[in-house]
Amino acid sequence: MSPKNQLAKIEGERFIDLIVQKRFGEVKEEIGFSSNIFMIFGLPAHRLNGNPAYWTKKTSLCELTITRDEKHEIPYGCYARMNQIFIDTEVRTKNTNVIDVGRTFNEYVKKLGYKEGKANKALSRQLINYVTSVIKVEPKDPLPGRIIGIHSVVARAWDIFFDIKSPDQLTFSKGQIILDEDYARYIHKHSVPLDMNIVRCFKRNPLALDFYRFIAYRNNGLNKTISFPDHLLFEQLGTEEENERKIRMKLKEILRGIQLYWPVRAKFEDGHFELQPSPPAVQHKIPSRKPIAIVDKPV
Repeated sequence: MSPKNQLAKIEGERFIDLIVQKRFGEVKEEIGFSSNIFMIFGLPAHRLNGNPAYWTKKTSLCELTITRDEKHEIPYGCYARMNQIFIDTEVRTKNTNVIDVGRTFNEYVKKLGYKEGKANKALSRQLINYVTSVIKVEPKDPLPGRIIGIHSVVARAWDIFFDIKSPDQLTFSKGQIILDEDYARYIHKHSVPLDMNIVRCFKRNPLALDFYRFIAYRNNGLNKTISFPDHLLFEQLGTEEENERKIRMKLKEILRGIQLYWPVRAKFEDGHFELQPSPPAVQHKIPSRKPIAIVDKPV
């Protein structure tokens, strides 16, 4: 299959245009960030049946539990992922737990890389699902006598008004989310840079978003080749219950597309996924990390 056909199966003309611009040196690299929690675990790809009170995701090392607010849902899908990446990027680049979501719905839509009028009320709903949830991460098999983990609400306060029917309607003040102090500190300390050009090309593909972020996370600081059974990768991406042959083919297609843009040395072979030390996902120098300034009350 030609590279153009491979990319068309992934995300269409936008990705093809990005590759062409990259080869002619016309791409302006935009840096984003994502916390390692969701690079390891991801989020549900689809709405969960029955709207359960909590959702658990296990890997061979850790266990993630997300508990929803009684009025909302477990965050899921592309919009939830893009909201999360936006929030992590704000924390890491602005060194604060105060997230500015803007004064109109369209202003927020543009921050996430969607076009005016294309994103619907699901984007707003997934933002509320995420900021009202509770995150817990624990080791799967802790050492005897030792209890460790992360347990935090995502946000302590929020003041958001999005008029979906009139997306350019101004509010009197900027909408804000005040992240929990400990959660913001964790994001600030444990986040990996991403190329937002690729992220936005995958903004409607949960599997591609998770796979790209996983590779960026595992490649970050990698100094030797790693290889593991690909069923462990399927487990981390939440696809272990799908047909292995089909999911392997999907991931191979996504990987080929990524490699046309970013020369990451990775491959599927003999039932294993192999990743060799590669150029970083973001080529530009990352600004030094300044101390995070915590605001513990709405502003």
